[in-house]
Amino acid sequence: MLNELLCNRILGIDKAVIQVSQGRNAKEAAATIRANLIDLLSLLDRNPGLDAAADDLQKSVHAIVEAGDRGGVEDRQMRLLTEAHARYKDRLEAAGVELIPEKSGGPGVRLRKA
Repeated sequence: MLNELLCNRILGIDKAVIQVSQGRNAKEAAATIRANLIDLLSLLDRNPGLDAAADDLQKSVHAIVEAGDRGGVEDRQMRLLTEAHARYKDRLEAAGVELIPEKSGGPGVRLRKA
């Protein structure tokens, strides 16, 4: 059950990050990212590295949404989003969440026991 919840939150974040990067419904996608990050962090043991990575991801998403409202997103902002998303994934794995590729197209998730 926990693995399914984690998987749903992680997939929701990943899909919403793609939406933001493509400029599709960026404000809605940003709200989805925020809600899923809050849920995800509540499901896992507190981890300062994961907290910081989630905060960086949220800030980079917010910067892109704001830039889109002003008329244009810079390449640097997209690069920062990509890097923040990669750091968040790395921190998830360091926190004991194993991302497992599945044949259905999305990652499966397994929580490693400490």
